[in-house]
Amino acid sequence: MQLLYALVLGLSVLSGDVASAPCPQGSSAPVCGASVSEPIHAPLRFRKEPAVGTAALLGPYEILGGLTLIGAAAYWWRQRYTKGLRVAGGEGIHLLAKRRLSAKSSLYVIEHGGREIMLAESERGITVIRDDSKS
Repeated sequence: MQLLYALVLGLSVLSGDVASAPCPQGSSAPVCGASVSEPIHAPLRFRKEPAVGTAALLGPYEILGGLTLIGAAAYWWRQRYTKGLRVAGGEGIHLLAKRRLSAKSSLYVIEHGGREIMLAESERGITVIRDDSKS
C-alpha cells in the first residue's frame, strides 16, 4: 500500500515538472500542454459559507425589541415610584429634610397642607414625632 502511495506521489511530482518545463520554440498550446501567454488552468477553490437564513437577519430586531422592553419597564417603574408622592387634591408633599439615624431607621421632615410634620421610620413602622401648623 505504501508502495502505491509512493508511485502516485512520484507521478504527481513528475507531471508537475513536465507542466512547468518551458515549451520548445514555436510549439502550440495543445502540444506543449501550457503556453507562456496562458496560465495553467486549475480549478478555483471558493470558500463555502453557509447560506444566510432568516434567523441570522433577526439579530438587530431582537436587540431593538429587548431595548424597547427595557425602556417600557423603566417607564413603568418610574411612574409607579412617583405615583406614591402625588396627593389627590392638588397639594403635594414636600420633603424638607431627611436624616438616617441607623441602618434601619430614618427621620423625615415633610410639609403638607401648610403643616410641617416630623416622621420617624423604622422596621416597626412610621411614627409622627411632631406636627406643627404654619398659620
